[in-house]
Amino acid sequence: MLSLLLKSYKFLGNYAWLNEVYTVLPPILYAILGCVGGAGTVYAIILGVNLAKADSDDTRKNAANRLKNTIIGVAILLVLVLVINLLLPMALAAFLPVEVIK
Repeated sequence: MLSLLLKSYKFLGNYAWLNEVYTVLPPILYAILGCVGGAGTVYAIILGVNLAKADSDDTRKNAANRLKNTIIGVAILLVLVLVINLLLPMALAAFLPVEVIK
């Protein structure tokens, strides 16, 4: 869907640089998402094991807090990558003058 959406637009004039940006940016962002998502998943598993093995309440609370922050961070990254890759091209198409996009 993304490739069809971006290939259907051709930015002209002062916005011509967006053509190159949207040919390079999506694969880079999806690669970053894959790397950080994978690392976040492994780290969340390790934190879950630490939470299960925690002896004291202080250690358990620390591990639970770290686990919560890791899950929130990966979710925010996912949302940002999807917004940049999917919603930003649609917003540009909606707000730029019709003559710029063909």
